[in-house]
Amino acid sequence: MTGLPDPDRSRVVLVGASRFAQLADLPAVSANVAALRDKFTSEDVWALPPTHCTVVSDPREPRLVSQALKRAAREATDTLVFYYAGHGLIDPGTGELYLALYDSHAHEVYDSAVPYQWIRRPFEASRAARRIVVLDCCYSGRVLGAMSEGLGLAEIDGTYLLAAAAENALALAPPGELHTAFTGELVGILHRGVPGADRSLTLNEIYEGMRSSLRAAERPEPQCRDRNSLGTAPFVPNPAYQPRADPVRHSPESVMRRFTADLSHEMRTPLTALSAVADLLDEEIDRLEPRIARPVRLVVTETRRLNDLVDTLLELSRIDAGVAAPAAEEVDVVEQVAACLDVHEWRSSVRLDAPRTLRARLDPRRLDVILGNLIGNALGHGATPVTVDVLPRPTDFLVEVRDSGGGVPEEALSYVFNRFFKADSRRPRSHGSGLGLSIARENARLMGGDIEAANQAEGGAVFSLRLPYRA
Repeated sequence: MTGLPDPDRSRVVLVGASRFAQLADLPAVSANVAALRDKFTSEDVWALPPTHCTVVSDPREPRLVSQALKRAAREATDTLVFYYAGHGLIDPGTGELYLALYDSHAHEVYDSAVPYQWIRRPFEASRAARRIVVLDCCYSGRVLGAMSEGLGLAEIDGTYLLAAAAENALALAPPGELHTAFTGELVGILHRGVPGADRSLTLNEIYEGMRSSLRAAERPEPQCRDRNSLGTAPFVPNPAYQPRADPVRHSPESVMRRFTADLSHEMRTPLTALSAVADLLDEEIDRLEPRIARPVRLVVTETRRLNDLVDTLLELSRIDAGVAAPAAEEVDVVEQVAACLDVHEWRSSVRLDAPRTLRARLDPRRLDVILGNLIGNALGHGATPVTVDVLPRPTDFLVEVRDSGGGVPEEALSYVFNRFFKADSRRPRSHGSGLGLSIARENARLMGGDIEAANQAEGGAVFSLRLPYRA
């Protein structure tokens, strides 16, 4: 299997259960199915003939699902794809997964829902070389557990199973979003591709992209199981493909970004517990003996510092994964700068030179992060006085932060926005992690702007934030 699937010899079955009599409706499921149908039949993906892509919307009877799959399984000789989105239910008696339909009941699934075994059997009989099951439902990882015991699709060569959640986890349908979390990310990768990957994407690359993005967004992580390395075969074209002399998929930078994303996610849970204990200790410090209070105060301070660092790493991983989107609203930029100075009690050290008002549509939280990092950096590593100038221009505006220190070493100017970079390696650790300027620039770019660093002729550094009036 060295090429993409042959559309004439491939079949896709998309089942969407969005309306229920006794379970919560899932409006996003209809959009899921429509988007996937458009992708598989488009020229950009497989150009699958519409007759080869069967859509089963809100089926009332389990047989409607099994009949559609059996027909597709008989006809497919290259690739067979079965996709279900809806509620996943567990049979209380057997623990097996059922796919819910309109009349399904959580406590009586055996005669009102589709047993997953009904999906497995047509796959066993199919002549298709590649067989893919995609389940976007709660408890979908249950079938992976069965496979590890020698059941299910594990016995069928050339199969790949992609599930929305772990064995006992709930899938997510975020309120107000067009798609469910899992399928939304799947459709997004099919649409935007994976930068740095080859001309065609494999199922493993799609899975890793989804896993990284969903983990960064703190949403349920998908699960997968591969049989006979189907996951390494070309599956769909990569819209983001660009020829490169040196592939960067495994560059030191990409490896480090993946590492920091995984590390920050794993630290989040234990750190939440530590932070809760630190808050309780903080309330008792004044009643402790001095010799005990000092180490307790250190624990509280360092726990909060570590918490801020993990929050920053998580935010960077969301940006890397492409799931950090600005929430734009109309704000007064001058008021925003003034509020930042007041919150941090910087008024006595910082002079603000700005027009009376400057309206822009941007993300105020991200602007506050940028301002806090730029001004804090000037005060911590430059020298007072620090000046903040707000300068309106025809299509964008500038916020320039100037300090009166010795400036940035010329050889370090091109690196100051790199992650974990410190111009002076001897700088005490209390001066920061080397992430502040990096996250400031990433947030500026998210809103369509950028930040530049330079040294002033009269001494001191200047950091220039440029943002459009409409982010």
